[in-house]
Amino acid sequence: MKTSIKIKKFWYSDIASDGGVGTDWNEIQIGQREATVQFNGSDADTTNYKNVLGSILESSTLKGDKTMNFQLADLSPAVIQEFAGGTVTTDSNAVKYDAPENENIGIEKSIRFLTDNNILYEIPRVSIDAYPIINDDDLHYYQINSVALLPEKTGTPIYSYYQLLLPDENDITSFDILVSGVSVLTGAATITAGTHTVVAEVANGTGLTALAPTIGVSLGASISPASGETEDFTAAVTYAVESANGVSQNWSITVTEAA
Repeated sequence: MKTSIKIKKFWYSDIASDGGVGTDWNEIQIGQREATVQFNGSDADTTNYKNVLGSILESSTLKGDKTMNFQLADLSPAVIQEFAGGTVTTDSNAVKYDAPENENIGIEKSIRFLTDNNILYEIPRVSIDAYPIINDDDLHYYQINSVALLPEKTGTPIYSYYQLLLPDENDITSFDILVSGVSVLTGAATITAGTHTVVAEVANGTGLTALAPTIGVSLGASISPASGETEDFTAAVTYAVESANGVSQNWSITVTEAA
């Protein structure tokens, strides 16, 4: 397995409701500053407890933190709100971001990033601290610092990584539409890889003009429009799925409403 130098793709997600790794991934490759992603461990801290003669009675070892940091150059208020909290308001003149009253607010996310040699790292739970860096004659960005925490879901590792064996895969693997956390599909969506199509039906009364589907894709792939983004499905919607190796495939998704 080859090692890597650069980061190709970067995603974040809300932590799953069961405390495990998130599933609704949002890619921020465009806004994440090149060469700023860091995922580092730190040395353990060992303390020796001695008696009056200087002999060691007991020792305790505290494992070092695993930190994940990057610079976010996308200053869109809705994106910054994801990492720094606060509120976003819109009027005819501007979109306004207000920092939270309590900057100690605990924001936690799941993080994924893909290296140039197609190693996909996954950190199920990080605690985030975000603050602006605005300097004259330099890139304006938010510094995002985080510490990996033990996931709340039993059996979920603090981090994982995948060596992708099929880096050219660009399939849609799952499709659902949730309203208030409940699926409104009348049955499982029909996903046909050969024709690159998805067909699904929602319950009567759901409407088609503003649906935000949850879409799963091949490991290491990204999708545009993003999973969870609201779209008008009164006609078929085209989604582009890009593999880990950058091979893009268009998919046509058709949603109908039950009679």
